[in-house]
Amino acid sequence: MPNITPRTNKNGEIVSYRIRVAAGYSASGEKIKPYEMTWKPAPNMTKKQIEKELNRQATLFEEQCKLGLMGDGKQKFENYADYVMKVKADSGVLRHNTEMRYRELLVRINAGIGHIKIADIRPQHLNEFYRQLSQDGLRLQGAKAVVRPNVDIGALVKKAGYTNKETFCKEKLNMSYTTFNLAMKGKIIAESTADKIAKAFNVPTNELFKVQRNMKPLSPKTVKEHHRVIHAVLEMAVKENLIPYNPAARAMPPKCIAPKADYLELEQVNEIMDALEYEPLKWKTIINLLIATGARRGEIIGLRWSCVNWEFNQIHIERCVYYQPDIGIYTDIPKTEKSNRFIKLPVQVMQLLKEYKQKYYDLLISDSGSKWNRNISIPDGKGVMQTFENDFIFVSENFDNLGYPLHPDSIAQWLSSFSKRHNLPHLHPHQFRHTAASLLYFNGLDTISISGYLGHAQPSTTQNIYAHVLEEANSRIADTLGDVLFTQKLKKNAQDDEEDNKETIAG
Repeated sequence: MPNITPRTNKNGEIVSYRIRVAAGYSASGEKIKPYEMTWKPAPNMTKKQIEKELNRQATLFEEQCKLGLMGDGKQKFENYADYVMKVKADSGVLRHNTEMRYRELLVRINAGIGHIKIADIRPQHLNEFYRQLSQDGLRLQGAKAVVRPNVDIGALVKKAGYTNKETFCKEKLNMSYTTFNLAMKGKIIAESTADKIAKAFNVPTNELFKVQRNMKPLSPKTVKEHHRVIHAVLEMAVKENLIPYNPAARAMPPKCIAPKADYLELEQVNEIMDALEYEPLKWKTIINLLIATGARRGEIIGLRWSCVNWEFNQIHIERCVYYQPDIGIYTDIPKTEKSNRFIKLPVQVMQLLKEYKQKYYDLLISDSGSKWNRNISIPDGKGVMQTFENDFIFVSENFDNLGYPLHPDSIAQWLSSFSKRHNLPHLHPHQFRHTAASLLYFNGLDTISISGYLGHAQPSTTQNIYAHVLEEANSRIADTLGDVLFTQKLKKNAQDDEEDNKETIAG
């Protein structure tokens, strides 16, 4: 039987009623907080009408509670979203890099709707929030910073009394050395990172760094990302019977036009391969592997010599290397279950890998002597330290991280300078993945085979990403068939007519 309690104002007048339904006891015998709702009578209702409608609302609410359709939706969105992130991360549903991206988006989401109770969120709230996101100046994470040319951060570390920069990072910044090193090298970093470094030296940020703010409106794609996070949080609330439906499913985020996969033509690939002949063996090997396998950059950097099968000319993608500011470089399992895969390599790439091992890797170990880290400890996706026998194929030559896997961003940085040296268009690691897929399509391979090669969770993912490539490939196939069936036949007929004419003239 529901418990009904009237609520009065300062004058003692009843303004609403609180309806409670018992939720029973937990497995440990503790009483569970009862389900609760508030009902407010409409103005000018008679006492009899109020009593009748109040009993109807109480009975309906009790039935909904028994059916598991109601719960305590009084939690504010911000608090519930944090709970959802923790549950999904602990269960392995969310990978660490995805969780960090979601939490980055939640900063802006919480500023907009974090104060609203999840039970009170309506599609109208979300539509208005999406409209606001599309306005100017809402890029909370849009500011970037670069160290000023006249600033020597390394010298400031020594002035602060630290001879070891890594120790300074741990004790004064609580920041990974990799991130700090990017700042020292004059690379672009987040404004928040710059603020943290400047604070450690007790100076204003703009004294050490030049900060640039991006005030452009958020793109429809970014707004859609916010929508996905909100939808995921509220979908959990539906599953936990805290709200009856997901308001995000009824909202209208901006429509996005899926970007076309940025791939290179075969002529461009050949030009890149020619230019690689003048580059260090290490980078020549990395780029060749990216082109030949279509693997993600983290998958290539995560390769170990134990993953190479020399007899069958194949590699095993079983671990990836990632980077996040909170834990630095870390390793994790591949993106999807099907991303754990074996890839057969061309003989030429296997020979290049063997040459790299003999002429670079083995010599690096030999020259490093006792400085080489034979066993290394790297955190996993949950921040738990894992110890590996050091056989990562592509390693850092930095004295502080000698033998540790490369920073994932290092490939993009190297490609940027490589493009400028050889007057090539802008290149990025994922471009080679798209290029591998396009070359496979243009050479007649089917979507299922390509999906398995790329390690996509399902063929539909491949088909959606490369729809325009498949269309172009089909067009080229049609042109080829047209050439074989008709153009060549017309040429043959023309040649026959020419022969007949010659015979007529001769006769």
